[in-house]
Amino acid sequence: MSYKLGIYIKTFSRDSSRVHRLIRSIEEYNRDSIPVIVSCPEKEINHFKNLLADFQIRLVPDQSIYVPKTVMAGWEEQMLVKMHACLNLEFNNLLVIDSDALFIRDFFIEDFIAYGDIPYSILHENKQVSEYEKALKGQNYLENGYSKAVRIYREIFGGKSNKIYDYGPNPHLWSKKVFQSFEDNYLNPNNLTLETFSLAVKHNHGIHFRETLTYGEYLLAAQPIPIIPCGPFFKTYHWKEMVDFEKGTGLDVVDNIKSSYIGIIMQSNWSE
Repeated sequence: MSYKLGIYIKTFSRDSSRVHRLIRSIEEYNRDSIPVIVSCPEKEINHFKNLLADFQIRLVPDQSIYVPKTVMAGWEEQMLVKMHACLNLEFNNLLVIDSDALFIRDFFIEDFIAYGDIPYSILHENKQVSEYEKALKGQNYLENGYSKAVRIYREIFGGKSNKIYDYGPNPHLWSKKVFQSFEDNYLNPNNLTLETFSLAVKHNHGIHFRETLTYGEYLLAAQPIPIIPCGPFFKTYHWKEMVDFEKGTGLDVVDNIKSSYIGIIMQSNWSE
């Protein structure tokens, strides 16, 4: 049996407090009772069984979703597990969300599904981040590592746009049909898997492989589903200066963004 939409959280014990807070916010605002799946390393299953015992979730080990064949960094394994979750779990569409996120208002299936079984596609020029990178870091967004990666993935897949698109930030909304098309029409004919493709991108082009660009640039090039574009579902505060600026206006940060966003993300490398 398949379901139209699920929420998927990939986590680790070091993020226990954040994932507990995230799931508490889901239970508070999940008006259509969208199913929630949490995965963690098998050795941490008992920890999360105890931590999340009071919540209506399904907890599964990462290894039941995917086991990498190659030794790699943990954050690279996490990307592969997330992509395989979209292929292997019983949902036609998956909202893939990290533990540093927090829902701030009621949400419904229609916030994520445009019509029928077709999800919205997060696809936008990230002009706000471009402005902040220049103002706060003195960097040119169009020349950073992300933009380089976009151009490489676009060349691989044959996408036609000259603009740099962002397919996030987290949470990501992915259609199983896109990954299935990628597997059937690109990976299998080239004798590749998601893992070997990702590692080839890394080794052949000297960049970090990215799950968001695997999905987004393939979607843009092949269009296995209609593209109904939308902006981010959550507002991400990439830098503490962004929060400080908004607090300086005298407005409550959450109240100020509720009309535009379903949730909020404070980067875990500087936030509490």
